[in-house]
Amino acid sequence: MERGVKAGKIHSIGLSNFYEDDIDRMVKIASIKPAVLQNETHPYHQSRSVKAHIAKMGTILEAWFPLGGRGTGIKTLSEHEVITSIAAAHGKSAYQVLLRWHLQCGTIAIPGSSNAAHIVEDYDIFDFELTPDEMKRINALECNHRFASY
Repeated sequence: MERGVKAGKIHSIGLSNFYEDDIDRMVKIASIKPAVLQNETHPYHQSRSVKAHIAKMGTILEAWFPLGGRGTGIKTLSEHEVITSIAAAHGKSAYQVLLRWHLQCGTIAIPGSSNAAHIVEDYDIFDFELTPDEMKRINALECNHRFASY
């Protein structure tokens, strides 16, 4: 990957599913630090320690499963009382609140969808802001729970 960057064929390098020890080992052998690290990140698994660890090298966290993933994760988060009550207060969907939370946390969140209506809804998060109290309520959902088993 580094040869690709040096040859001008790749703009930057990103990693996925690396944690503190993995990152430290990689940085010792790499000459180019990763621009992005993609790990499962959502209100139940906020990746705070990894985010702080990679920030020191200028790497940004990208959320994998930003809405909780497929199946039970997305249902669990989108139906959580904290999320739904905040969504109702803003006249937004639970998904919009989750994406706005990521945005305000400084985490890259790119939800996947092939549904045109969902894609439009996902972009409609720039006309409201979560209050400090709302951010605190969502942050309190951290329970180190991942929805993926791999």
